[in-house]
Amino acid sequence: MPPSYTLEEIRFATDPQTFEKAVGLYESGKVTKFKEGIRSYSAVVIGSKPYNVSGEARRFDYGNCDCYLGQNDE
Repeated sequence: MPPSYTLEEIRFATDPQTFEKAVGLYESGKVTKFKEGIRSYSAVVIGSKPYNVSGEARRFDYGNCDCYLGQNDE
């Protein structure tokens, strides 16, 4: 199932610094082990250490990660 939201909606849902950092990680090939679930996505991101991320296919405002942002509920 393709996402039901756009990149612009994701950009709107977060602060510019976080969005640009995420785009940079993606463009530099640091998003690995991408998996599509029934209504969700998951991946491992190689930051200062590897961390897991997940998000729903229908809600751009709902996701989880075990990075520092996720640990701070951002």
